[in-house]
Amino acid sequence: MLNFQNQGCNTSLQEGIDEYRSYLRKNNRYVLGEQVSDSEKWGILCHDATHVIFGLDTTLEEEAMLDCWVFFGGNYFQTLKDYFSGKINFKETTEKVEILLKDVGYTKYFFLYLKVMYKKWPTILFRCFKMKKRWNYYFSEELLDKSIKEIREEFHIKILTHSERKIKKVSWSREIKEF
Repeated sequence: MLNFQNQGCNTSLQEGIDEYRSYLRKNNRYVLGEQVSDSEKWGILCHDATHVIFGLDTTLEEEAMLDCWVFFGGNYFQTLKDYFSGKINFKETTEKVEILLKDVGYTKYFFLYLKVMYKKWPTILFRCFKMKKRWNYYFSEELLDKSIKEIREEFHIKILTHSERKIKKVSWSREIKEF
C-alpha cells in the first residue's frame, strides 16, 4: 500500500505526488507530464494530486472511483468548462485514454465503470457530501508543502480504506498486480 493511501499520512502533498509518480515508474507506467510544455505540467500535477488527496492508484477501477471524488467532491464543472473553452489542455491525457480504451475495449470498460458506480460510488458520494468544502482541481501551490493529513482534515476528506477500495479487477494487458 502506498503511504498516501493511509488516512493519517503525514508526508507533504509534494512528497505524495513524488511517491505516486515513483509507483508509476516502478510499474512501467507512463508518467504524464514528463514530456509536455510548462503550461500543461501544472494541470497534470493537479490531476496527480487528486490521486494522492483521495488515496487512489491508477488501476482502471480506482480511476473510476477518482472520477466520483472529483465530480462530487471537487470543482469538476469549472474544470470541464475550462477544458471546453480552451483555457486548459489535456491533449496528452486524452491520447492516453484513447490508447487505453482500445486496449481494454469500450464494452469491457463501460461495464467496469458501471460496476464501480454501483459498488463504490454510493460510499464516495456520501463522503463527498460530508466534506467541509470542495477540492479545487487547480489548488494553490502552497498546499504542496502542507501535509496530506492536514489537507484532508481541512476539507474533511475521509478516503476509502484498503478493504473499501477492493473490487475485482478487470484483466487487461497493462494491469498492475497487487503489491
